[in-house]
Amino acid sequence: MSILLQGSARFTKPINFALQRVYRDGMMDKNFVGLSYTPRQSLFMKSFLLLVVGLLFLLHSGVARATSPSMAVSQGMGDAVRSNPYDSGAVFAAPGMVWLDGRFDVSGGAQFGSDGAMIVQVAAHDSQTSPIGLGVQWFRTSQDLTPAQSELPGWRRKGTSFTNEVQSSVLAATLGGGGVHHLFGAGLSLRYFNSTSTLLGAQHSFNLAPGVSAVMADQIYVSLTAENVIPLDFEGSPMGMGTGTRWQPTDRFGLAFDTLTTFGASNDDTVSFSPMVGAEFRAADVVPIRVGWKRDGVTSQRLVTGGIGASNESFGLNYSVQLDLDQEENVGHWHGVSLRISM
Repeated sequence: MSILLQGSARFTKPINFALQRVYRDGMMDKNFVGLSYTPRQSLFMKSFLLLVVGLLFLLHSGVARATSPSMAVSQGMGDAVRSNPYDSGAVFAAPGMVWLDGRFDVSGGAQFGSDGAMIVQVAAHDSQTSPIGLGVQWFRTSQDLTPAQSELPGWRRKGTSFTNEVQSSVLAATLGGGGVHHLFGAGLSLRYFNSTSTLLGAQHSFNLAPGVSAVMADQIYVSLTAENVIPLDFEGSPMGMGTGTRWQPTDRFGLAFDTLTTFGASNDDTVSFSPMVGAEFRAADVVPIRVGWKRDGVTSQRLVTGGIGASNESFGLNYSVQLDLDQEENVGHWHGVSLRISM
């Protein structure tokens, strides 16, 4: 995702503009007429993205239950990914964002923590080479949930194994489109959920998530997403509603506020509300510094987050840390890294 917040960042490294979008004194040039590209370039871009989709389907076999889609950019901002067009996690979390900003990005990342969980993420996003935006994201969590000896029942048979290795994953493919200046977008995400554990075996499900988004006054991003609209009662894909708002008054500073409301995520009819807040300051134009806070409405976990990175229009390397200060003994901590390449 392009993280350098400049006036021309809506089209990262454009391919053969008829007229480029130009900003003078903070105002957009009204002579902008749109994006053009050669058939060979378009075919190459689409073929490359379809290859990534195919590889993700191969990686997806045998893995499981849903986890957080945000990469290190949003992890450092309290997981506020639904309002962040510069994080590839928006491909899953905010389908309407796939059309905004006219970019072609490939991203990958990982997160590991004190609880032994390991998250791996891969994503690709093209809203630059045709009138239709396409995004794909795959993310997986692996964790050993084998109970400690003190937690095992005293009546267990000798030699019985209680090993419980759990893998959970999601594969999301998103189509989007919208206004000619990439200031309004609508998208639909097809999600495939896969859950595998030693004790419970494998479970699979799919769902749909439509969404809309917009950029207002060239500094406010907003998104609205209906989460998992098909009522299939799969544990990893509860129905819900996600919102995102990001205020970017200058190239160097931004504020983000996301919400996620889920219905029945705790295996009952409980409504859970999760707020996420984050801020980003860019030092020396290439070093983003991030802070944030999040409360998980399902687990009641509260996280304080932070992050730092180095990025420009073609490249981004980011690091994040999330701390659970509510734990009574040791402080829970999770660390994430992500790499973005823009073409």
